[in-house]
Amino acid sequence: MKFYIKQKVFTLGEKFTVKNEFGEDVYFVEGSFFTFPKNFKITNVFGETVCEIERQMFRLFGHYNIMTSSKTITLKREFSFFRANYSILGIDWHLQGDFFDHNYQVLSGSSPVLSLSKHWFTWGDSYELDIPDHEDEVLALAIAICIDEEIERDQSSHN
Repeated sequence: MKFYIKQKVFTLGEKFTVKNEFGEDVYFVEGSFFTFPKNFKITNVFGETVCEIERQMFRLFGHYNIMTSSKTITLKREFSFFRANYSILGIDWHLQGDFFDHNYQVLSGSSPVLSLSKHWFTWGDSYELDIPDHEDEVLALAIAICIDEEIERDQSSHN
């Protein structure tokens, strides 16, 4: 199924809605504003928390704990000179693609779990996520949120 994220411009703290391919609200994501480290909460349309994301403190590179009711994984940014590299701990998934251009995949073996692409030239950031398996939706969405947060941190530190 395809999902779409359009982040609002000029908001204090991240707050956005994830819509399905029919334009229906599916998930709501809210990032903490004055909390250190940065945390995110994903809720469903019934207001139930389906995932919590916590950035680990005192790490040179980003480490994010992603917790659902059934699984906890860690997304970890790896040291590299020219390209961003990430690893996923706690599940047999890996990442490939161009993270800075927001065009990448999460794979289980050679099968795609998530394909993400950014829509350029839009007001605010707009992303299309293709997640074939309903069971993987929340974890795949959380990984995309963490990578976006890490890229945003890089860009703000270079300005």
